[in-house]
Amino acid sequence: MGDVSSKALSTTREIISGQLVLVGLLWCAVIFAIDLSAPMGVASSVPYIGLVLLSLWLRHRWYIPLAAVASTLLTIAGFFKSHMTVDLELIIANRFIALFAIWVTAILCYLYKRDEQALQKSTDELQVYLRKLEETNQHLQLVNRDKTRFLSSMSHELRTPLNAILGFTDLLQEQFFGKLNDKQKGYVLQIERSGRHLLELINDLLDIAKIDAGATGLELEELTPNESILSAVNLMKGQFRAKKLNVRALVDQSLKILPADRRRLKQITLNLVSNAIKYTPEEGSIEIKILREGKFAKVRIKDTGVGIKKENQAAIFSEFRQAERSRDEAMGGTGIGLALTKRLVEMHGGEIGVESEEGKGSTFWFTLPLNVRVKKDKDPVDLEIRPEMNNLTGQKILLAEDNEVNRAMIIDMLSIYNHNVIVAQNGKEAVELATANKPDLIFMDIRMPVMDGFEATRQLRGMPEFQDIPIIALTASAGEGGRERCLAAGCTEHLSKPIQSHELFATLRRFLLPSESEKTAEV
Repeated sequence: MGDVSSKALSTTREIISGQLVLVGLLWCAVIFAIDLSAPMGVASSVPYIGLVLLSLWLRHRWYIPLAAVASTLLTIAGFFKSHMTVDLELIIANRFIALFAIWVTAILCYLYKRDEQALQKSTDELQVYLRKLEETNQHLQLVNRDKTRFLSSMSHELRTPLNAILGFTDLLQEQFFGKLNDKQKGYVLQIERSGRHLLELINDLLDIAKIDAGATGLELEELTPNESILSAVNLMKGQFRAKKLNVRALVDQSLKILPADRRRLKQITLNLVSNAIKYTPEEGSIEIKILREGKFAKVRIKDTGVGIKKENQAAIFSEFRQAERSRDEAMGGTGIGLALTKRLVEMHGGEIGVESEEGKGSTFWFTLPLNVRVKKDKDPVDLEIRPEMNNLTGQKILLAEDNEVNRAMIIDMLSIYNHNVIVAQNGKEAVELATANKPDLIFMDIRMPVMDGFEATRQLRGMPEFQDIPIIALTASAGEGGRERCLAAGCTEHLSKPIQSHELFATLRRFLLPSESEKTAEV
């Protein structure tokens, strides 16, 4: 569009330039005629400057010296042809002033046109640069989208086998199918820890990619320090006890509300506190302070760990950068946690930093702005607790899952309570088997051949008999976006892989056991 406008402007200028040359020639003729007929030959010399001034509207600089020479010759010719009825010295002075004005004007016009053309050249170069920059930006956007799709795909592909690893490990730990000796329990525990570590790494990478792509938002709530930060700290009591750490938490009583995303603030806190635990030796201490500083809340997590060299302190918030690579890798560090934490803090509008001295411990801190508007129109979450499902057996459950290993794992979980499991390997089979068997509940994998879980769910919801049947989505795509897509397609709930037995059983209790209000109504 810009090129077309530029060409149109250039064409218009060429037409106007040609017309101005004709006007200039006409101007010369009129002034020269006046010069010849003037009785004094005084007032008619200076207007030749107009011929030079026309160059300001013309495209090329070569016109300026031609106009100046022509004006000079016409002025001199006018001198010889005009009537010598007045003082000769006055006429000569008049002509000299006119010639001086003509050439000064010509020089100024020439300098102006030179700078104008230089400016035009710079403008053209800038337009070329901007076009290239726009093309580069479009290319980067495509690359960024491809990167996000790649990471999402890799997340799915990596989480799918992890689903089987952690799922079968969970079955072994719970000893549903037989007792384990102490050595076997130790092996299973190591498998579970390694699988969890890999899962956290995958989740952190995916979170960083989503934040960088602008695909992650915040759901701000008005939280208290106790229900947000301290509740996350309490989740780590087992790790504190294992290393015999002395942990102290102090809260500024003037700080009543923290506007933040509940899940993301928990993630920030867990990352920083687990980092403190990792690098603090046994019987060390960790202090957590939640303070109010002006319009910000400030959280400080101080430890008596190994500390960080001053030259490494700025780098630790970058991806895959560690203070001491060999030491950190030996302790299970990946160089991703602090980079993700920094992004999450900055998404809230806060800052993060560290104060540390090698061998004397570190203090990580972050701030959160307090003057942030929070939406208060969220519906309360249903947290109704259902009884244990010891007597909930023999339910008819349809499982749509194309991965053979994951399918076998979920069947084993459901077999613990003798559920009748009907198996479909794609969405088309799921629709056909659901129509033929009328299951009590459907577990629907999303990525399947022939027909995916979204389309299968939509088709089932289009049938009156499946309007109220619980359809639980099973997906290896993590995050709220995946859940929202599943619910929009008609799924009742969403389970993210890897699936644990307690999550599966809780889902069955939630959707298959009647609530207390329903029991009362029946009585």
